[in-house]
Amino acid sequence: MGDFVRNCRLCDLPMKSSPFTMCPACLTDSNKVQNLVNKDPLVSIEEIAQFTSVPIEKIVKLVKLGHHY
Repeated sequence: MGDFVRNCRLCDLPMKSSPFTMCPACLTDSNKVQNLVNKDPLVSIEEIAQFTSVPIEKIVKLVKLGHHY
């Protein structure tokens, strides 16, 4: 039987089923954002994008998906 494939909640690319709802690349980006916000809770979205190299659109989508940093 083939592997179960679903789409990443963040980038919508197909990924193998896992306990996570995001692909490994998006999980890494989410962790980068979370670590930066934990260090500086007042950081702006533009600064987050600049320091983590995560696109602003992806950061906004993380927030819309319910990731509260």
